[in-house]
Amino acid sequence: MYKDLREFIKGLEAKGELARVKAEVDWYLEVGAVIEEALRRNQPALLFENIKDYKDTHGRKLLVNTELGSFKRMLMALGLQEDLHPMQALRILKDRCRQRIKPVMVSSGPCKEVIEHDDKVNLLEFPVPKWHRLDGGREGRDIGRYIFTWGAIITKDPETGWINCGVYRGMVHDGNKMGVALIEKQHAWLHAMKYQAMGKKSMPMAIALGCPPVLPYVACAPFPKGVDEYDVAGAIQQAPLEVIKCESVDLEVPATSEIVLEGEYLFEPETFLKEGPFGEFPGTYLRLQSIPRNVFQVKCVTHRKDPIFHGHMEGMGPHVAQAKSFPYLETISLWHSLEDMGVPGITGIYPGDSLGVSHPIIIVSIDNMYYGHARHVATALWSVHGKEHTSKIVIVVDSETDITDKNAVFNAIAQRLRPMEGIAFFPGTIGGALDPSVHPDIREMTDQSGRWDRVLIDATWPIEWKPRLEWGGQKHPIYCSASKELLEKVRQRWQEYGLK
Repeated sequence: MYKDLREFIKGLEAKGELARVKAEVDWYLEVGAVIEEALRRNQPALLFENIKDYKDTHGRKLLVNTELGSFKRMLMALGLQEDLHPMQALRILKDRCRQRIKPVMVSSGPCKEVIEHDDKVNLLEFPVPKWHRLDGGREGRDIGRYIFTWGAIITKDPETGWINCGVYRGMVHDGNKMGVALIEKQHAWLHAMKYQAMGKKSMPMAIALGCPPVLPYVACAPFPKGVDEYDVAGAIQQAPLEVIKCESVDLEVPATSEIVLEGEYLFEPETFLKEGPFGEFPGTYLRLQSIPRNVFQVKCVTHRKDPIFHGHMEGMGPHVAQAKSFPYLETISLWHSLEDMGVPGITGIYPGDSLGVSHPIIIVSIDNMYYGHARHVATALWSVHGKEHTSKIVIVVDSETDITDKNAVFNAIAQRLRPMEGIAFFPGTIGGALDPSVHPDIREMTDQSGRWDRVLIDATWPIEWKPRLEWGGQKHPIYCSASKELLEKVRQRWQEYGLK
């Protein structure tokens, strides 16, 4: 378990998973280009220590690529052994996410080393990049710098006290204002609706940057309404998260955060400012025009001395294999939902793409128990409330298929799919708000929710087949591969063999 970002950096460096970039790099576009090329070359996490214009500011360092391109780095962030097989890790996390360990309140913490209020607040004291050239709607150094791309945006239900941590993009407007794009139906948006219904003109909000490495992963995942992400983060790391009271709003934030922004999320239309566009996770812009959005008015900034700004490079186009790992917890949430709905025989769920949250491809393995079992799985996934932007394509395979191995999944599709019986369509559903295959007219018609025609690919052996002599009395051809038990023993001894 890494208590804070600095411990995590030390852990990454000790295992060869961090590179320090000491050459001067421009925050304007050059940072983004370096990250894009680093991903092409399978490079480790990057800590930029010499950023143009940031020699004598509060923040001088930028950490990126901790969550891209490496399953190992994700496991380290979540406090798991980095040599675990993906399905082993998935099952451990699945069990832990059912638990809850509440945070502990502390009276002091590193995030309070520097405290600045009101006119001393300056968001551009931190090396906020312009990640892509058309972020903000046009080229130029004066627009489109996104300060929030990785961390936790914290809000509270005004009636129940339920704390939500989410990840929603945030663009700097000036020294104390930023646009935060809350997504309709997500939990921070639900909190905002309650404040507005109470006649409030704003909602208290805090943003934690450079927080304990487990928390952003939890904040990305769609846990059910009413679940405190702090409790889930504690369960995953098997120790309570330390939180501390904010200076200016009634919220608690991770005490070991590098930077905390406190303030109010404004509701009145006359306060709106134009925000976006932003290079989204699929690697495309939805539009090239800015639109008026709510403003987060920052009233107080607290941070560590010489804080490390932790950012995340969103979409870079299909030519870069990002291999994002944070859909893992969203996948676990889907698995929990199927179990709660009583769907039997689920042996694994895995994201089948690298597009981050709202992943459109889901692979499910099952013990095929009855006729139509695969269709039962797909229709259940498509009806999970709050997860409408997942599972455009559902692939169902038998339990012996390693769903973490795309070659094994493709093999199952090639050898077991009978297209006329095994492909089913479910047209005209909500979904795909950021999917580039959704036409702008459809987004406008659906109030930006998007529309998907969903598809099931059933690559399981047909349940109706009968045992046959040539198959050794089995109901399908037999593969000549090692047993699950033997493979598990081999995996456990992998390091003993001296293999990587």
